[in-house]
Parts: sequence; C-alpha cells; structure tokens
Amino acid sequence: MFKNSLVNLWFFLGFSFSLIMSVSYLEWGIHSIIFLVISLINRSQILTILRKMKTFVLYFPIMLIIYVLFSLLLTDNSIIFSINEALFGFLKLILMVGAMTFFIETTSSQDIVILLRSLWLKIDKSWKWVDDLFLFLEMTLRFYPTFQSTWQSIRNSRKALGLEIELSQWSQVKIAAKEIPGVLIHQLRRADDVAMAINLRGYGKQVPRGLTYHISFRGDHIFQMTIVAFFFFGIHFIAAI
Repeated sequence: MFKNSLVNLWFFLGFSFSLIMSVSYLEWGIHSIIFLVISLINRSQILTILRKMKTFVLYFPIMLIIYVLFSLLLTDNSIIFSINEALFGFLKLILMVGAMTFFIETTSSQDIVILLRSLWLKIDKSWKWVDDLFLFLEMTLRFYPTFQSTWQSIRNSRKALGLEIELSQWSQVKIAAKEIPGVLIHQLRRADDVAMAINLRGYGKQVPRGLTYHISFRGDHIFQMTIVAFFFFGIHFIAAI
C-alpha cells in the first residue's frame, strides 16, 4: 500500500480498529471495498491468503453454534438476533484477519522489528530493558524458522527411509516427544554461541543501540498518517448521517 513501513502499519491497524468499531452493514460494505482494493494491489498474495484463512472459515460453523447456544442460555435474545450478531461479527473478523494477513505477508518480520527500533531511536530513551526486548524478538525470529526447518528435515529423512509409513497420530506424537528435545538443545547451544558473540561485540555499552538500516520518518509520513486517520474517521461519520 504505502512505501513507508510505518505508514503501512498505521493504515492496516487503522483498518482493523475501524472495522471493529463498525456497527452496520453499510460500514462493513465500505471496508469490504477497501479490502478489495488491498487484494487487487497485492493480488500475487491472494492464493496464500486464502490458504491461511481456510481453517478460520471452516471453524465458523462451530463458533456460530457455540455463540448462539450461549446467547440463548445466558441472554433473552432471540435465535434470529443471535445468528445475525454472530454472522456480522464473523464478517468483520474475516476482513480484519484477511487485511492483517496481507500486511504480514507483504512485510517481513525483521522489517517490523526494524520499524519498532527506528521509532524507539526517535524517542531516544536510555532504557536497556527495551533493547533487551528487541533483542529477544530478533533472536526468536531468527531461531524459530531454523528450528522449524530442522524439524521438517528430520521428518523428511524419516519418511525417505520408510520409518513413518502408516504410523498412527499417537505414534507420530511419541516420535516428536523423543526428537524435539534434542532439536531444542541444539538450538539453545547455538543461541549461547550467538549470545557470547553479541557480548564480545559490546552489547549493552550503548543504549539505545544503533541501527544500520533504519526506517525514515519525516513530515510527509505524518501527513499521510493524518490523512489515513481522517479517512477511517470519515467512514463512520458518513455512516452515521
């Protein structure tokens, strides 16, 4: 949507918040048009988004039954009113989840951390615990994909050797319980090596830490964020007329 990651994040958060505040199908319809525009701009990601939202859509009948059941038991609402409320809530959630999934797919996790660190450098506060939090996020984003790929490699190797042919779900759980601790220990040892390297490079001596490739934030970005805020505010103002 926007070239600046901060403005892009502001837009998608504004879209989600505005959608939550919607109370009519007119407001939902306007947000649907915005979502359609987002989909057209990021049409290369549409199939990925649909695959990720498939599970959410399939669980909707279960959520609908649970919501209607509790509404009938705990309130005086009619079944028609309860179904309508659940359907409207689901329609809002599907747009919100879809929009944020578009943002996550088009923005890497590392870019989000860099964005947050860029904002923190603008504030220029010497709070070491914030730097520690950013470091924790960066290490998590670095090691979790590695852990996932390592575990997938182990599974593929076992399948290639014919060791997981026609195994029951319980048998696969027991195999995972035996194998995953070893993978975790390996990742923890790698984390210790990284922590030692970070300390040797002088981590903690400069607070806040510097950032090589920071995300710029200028006056025109503030103007764009203001326009976005007024745009979503205007949706509810027009719908209320």
